[in-house]
Amino acid sequence: GSGKSNIADALRWVLGEQSYSTLRGKRTTDMIFSGSQSRSRAGMAQATLTFDNSDGWLPIDYTEVEISRRAYRSGENEYLINGQRVRLKDVADLLATSGLAERTYTIVGQGLIDQALSLRSEERRALFEEAAGINHYKARRAETLRRLQETQRNLERVHDILNEIRPRLASLKRQATRAQNYEQVAVDLRHLLRIWYGYRWEKAKVALRVARKEAREAETDWEHGRRTLLVQQENQNAIRQQIDRADQQLAETQARRDEVRTQLEKARREMAIMEERQQSLVRQLSEVEQERPLLEEQRAVAQADLSAAASDLEAAQSNLHRVQGDLQQFTATFETTQASISRWQQAVAQREAALRQAQTRLAQAQGQQSQLRERRREASGSDEEAVAAELEELAEEIERQTAVFDTARAKAKELNDQRLAAQNERQTLINALKQLRRDVRQQEQQLNQRQSELARLEARVDLLDQLRHKEVKAIAGLRGQLARFITIPNAHKKALEAALAARLGTLIVENRQQLEQLLQQNRGQALTAVALNFLTPPSVIPAPAGAIGWASEVVQVETAMQSVADLLLRPILLVEDAPTAYQLAAGLPPGTLAVSRSGFVAHAGGLVQTTSADDASSVLAREEAWRQAQAELADKKAGLAGEETAVTEVQTAVQERQNRVDELQNEEQRLARLASEASQRQAQAQRRLDNARQQQTYLDRQQDHRRRDAQRLEERLTAVAAEIERLQGEVLGGETAVNEARTQLAALPIAEGQQQRQTLRQEIAAAQTILAGRQAVVDSRRTTLHQVERQLARLQARETSLRQQQGQMSLTDESATQQRWQEQLERLDMTIDPLKNRLAENRRELQGLRDKVATLQKQTHDLETRYTQTKIRLTQQENQIEGLQDRIKADLGLVSLTYDEDQTGATPLPMHEVVDKLPQVTELPDDIEQTIHNYRGQMQRMGAINPDAPQEYAETQERYDFLTQQVEDLNKTDAQLREVIQELDELTSKAFGATVEQVNAIFGNTFTQLFGGGTARLELTDPDDLTISGVEIVAQLPNRREQGLALLSGGERSLTAAALLFSLLKVSPTPFCVMDEVDAALDEANITRFRELLRELGLKTQTVIITHNRGTVQAAQTIYGISMSSDSTSQALSIKPEEYVAQSRQLV
Repeated sequence: GSGKSNIADALRWVLGEQSYSTLRGKRTTDMIFSGSQSRSRAGMAQATLTFDNSDGWLPIDYTEVEISRRAYRSGENEYLINGQRVRLKDVADLLATSGLAERTYTIVGQGLIDQALSLRSEERRALFEEAAGINHYKARRAETLRRLQETQRNLERVHDILNEIRPRLASLKRQATRAQNYEQVAVDLRHLLRIWYGYRWEKAKVALRVARKEAREAETDWEHGRRTLLVQQENQNAIRQQIDRADQQLAETQARRDEVRTQLEKARREMAIMEERQQSLVRQLSEVEQERPLLEEQRAVAQADLSAAASDLEAAQSNLHRVQGDLQQFTATFETTQASISRWQQAVAQREAALRQAQTRLAQAQGQQSQLRERRREASGSDEEAVAAELEELAEEIERQTAVFDTARAKAKELNDQRLAAQNERQTLINALKQLRRDVRQQEQQLNQRQSELARLEARVDLLDQLRHKEVKAIAGLRGQLARFITIPNAHKKALEAALAARLGTLIVENRQQLEQLLQQNRGQALTAVALNFLTPPSVIPAPAGAIGWASEVVQVETAMQSVADLLLRPILLVEDAPTAYQLAAGLPPGTLAVSRSGFVAHAGGLVQTTSADDASSVLAREEAWRQAQAELADKKAGLAGEETAVTEVQTAVQERQNRVDELQNEEQRLARLASEASQRQAQAQRRLDNARQQQTYLDRQQDHRRRDAQRLEERLTAVAAEIERLQGEVLGGETAVNEARTQLAALPIAEGQQQRQTLRQEIAAAQTILAGRQAVVDSRRTTLHQVERQLARLQARETSLRQQQGQMSLTDESATQQRWQEQLERLDMTIDPLKNRLAENRRELQGLRDKVATLQKQTHDLETRYTQTKIRLTQQENQIEGLQDRIKADLGLVSLTYDEDQTGATPLPMHEVVDKLPQVTELPDDIEQTIHNYRGQMQRMGAINPDAPQEYAETQERYDFLTQQVEDLNKTDAQLREVIQELDELTSKAFGATVEQVNAIFGNTFTQLFGGGTARLELTDPDDLTISGVEIVAQLPNRREQGLALLSGGERSLTAAALLFSLLKVSPTPFCVMDEVDAALDEANITRFRELLRELGLKTQTVIITHNRGTVQAAQTIYGISMSSDSTSQALSIKPEEYVAQSRQLV
């Protein structure tokens, strides 16, 4: 407990030890001095280790190297090399080649000398790796392997990124081209939108001015009516307040009346209670007068009894004093005789005690003789044949457990092989699963693209459908446009579109009422409509010669719409060319026309017309585009369903592979568990085998012990028989001496004196009992007297209290109070009736005002409704102009708008180069809306455009080229790292194998030297693979056969571990070595051999020994004594024995 082991812990700590349990602590603060009663605690801990590096064994350009470590109570640690702060890694790298980095055998802690024997063979490998100096190779291999894994992960990520980027390049290229085309159309559309929005903005400002004027007028009327209503409501509130005050006054008066009535009833009850209490007081005073004489008589009797009991107590005390005097006189006379009696009683007791001791020793000797005879009988009755049979059974058990051990080892190997096979299969499936998941991602990306195209196509279909019914407010019964129900051959499309023109968009309804409703809903708009039950088709006439035929005969029409088609198509004659049309039209009846394939129209009567309308903008073209879009949409949906099915199938395959991977993982875990169980059975068989061998050794030793025990039993029986004979003579002499002493004691008068003294003591006890009884009687009489006096005092106090209560009662005052409450009740009843009459009058007046206010409220409500409607219209206009402004901003971006004086708007931005100014337009050019519609349709057909596509395409192409180059660099790095790992494995294997061979050669000699004989060797568990092979220790002690390390004693284990430690230090000597009480289990003979090895080791390695053994100290060149001072700190005293002896001789 003086702190010797702290030296070894400090060395471990400075060299970078991170396990505080190894340092016998739990945290950083445990390394810092915590203080004592006479010394305060320290704020930090520091230790410095100085190395002589003159021969350059440390890879640093200093001849002297100081390594320091500091710890603070905050938990922070600092490392220094020659005073410069460094990292822990720097310290480890510096010590890596010196055998001090891992510190596996350089510093051997207290009680840890045989730890090398307790390690598994794989764990024991670390000792030889440090001796071989390959730890820095292992660190480099681990770092290289980490870099290799990181390179593989990076390579996999780069491939994943390339797989994601590659499909995007072509798409981005197409998007970039579409974005450029889209930008050109957007510029043309913006020019037209500025003109169109300029016209719409001016028109919206005019409508807003009108709405504001109407709103101001309605607000003025509503304010006037509201003020009139407020005046009447104030009058009504005044009357209501008067009513409330009257109600409150009436309620207060009634409440006061109820309170007075309550007080009156209370006064009456209190009057009755007081009369009853006065009668009760009279009765109680009468009872007190009757009880007082009885208590006074009891007090006189108690006083007389107390006087008599006191006289009896004095007589008893006198008798007790007399008897006590007689006892004292007898005791003084009997003292002389008592001395002789005590002397002979003591002699009898001593002789009886000696006799009992002799008898006890005799009984013990006889019992020991019986036990020895029984043990001899048991030993002689043991069956040698049974022991031989048991040894034979143990031999069979050893053979059986050996077979079990071999079977379990084979089973464990088989299960491990199966687990590795399952692991390989799982890894193969995982690789295939990764590829499938990449395929799924690609297919999902393609599916997303198809879904985006489908969404754009659906939007186009919706837009075309809206264009078919543009600017028409639908009603119930509307069947649609004529173009929807007819199918025109391609050869006659242009002719019929020129002939019908806008009538292709004729709206069809069921009846005349729906037709009138349609016209009413779309008032102010140009449209053509027809009711199915309200039309008269023209009569059928034959087609003239030279004509193709009437249009109704060429066009296919749905059956339900045949009458409408006849109405519109029968007057149209289809011809080949314009001259034929002009010629045949001259002979047609009025209302008919002829049209050529090119679209030349000739009406009956001579009117002709031509058309230059764009097909794409016609009703028929829109209808055809809608049908084509519908068909394309159906095809896209079908294709999308197939792709979704394919993606689902691949996802199912991924899930199946994942399930198989999970099953293999579970199987692998199961096999690992079975392998672990087999290993446990193997270990259990090994333990049973070791136990059987130990039991066999034990039985051999037991037979030898039984023979030696039988010989010792015979010798002890002979000695015990002689002792019994001697003790029997001693007992006979003791009995004679006891009888003589008892005869002398019987002659003395012991009984008479004791009887007389006992009689006197009994008289004293009787007198004391009588005295106690009479004292109790006196106490009882006195208590009774006190109780009677207290009762009498309470009776007098009660009488006084009752008379005071009687004097305080006054029935006259209560009667006056009752009369006063009665008068107040009558006055309140006279006040209530006038209040009720005034309240009824106010309520009648309030009802009249209510009727008037209701009429004004209705008028004001009508005015407010009118004002609200105008405000709604104004809000609608403002919302419309705001919506128009939002649409302008959405379509044109930053635009400067003009506002009226009373119209609020955003202040124009001072950026004329960026902000466009909207022109003021009062009249729109012809066909501007149709042109805008065409441009927007073209942009809509282009679909969603990515404006950043050109830049994204350039960036993606650049990134793709860069990543491709990265793949090549990573592949080269992967190959280089694998070569480095292979070279490091070869270096470590060679160094490890050579070190094991060298240590093995020295270990056998060192073992023989320490044990004075025997053999020991090292064996590799896997000689074919030196990178993972463990090291086993096989030892055979002198005059014994080979046995397991677990069967060695503590000293044998210490010597074996020391032999291994010294062998390692001889092969790979370290600058220093610390051993903490490694010789604790060694005896004198072993210490001598251990000391010789220490001297041999000290020639190459500086050795520090912490020991209590004097034999070990004799080998030391310098001795340090450690002691604990009064302030709980360790103090050191050092001497050099050789110098000390030399100085002593000089003094002599």
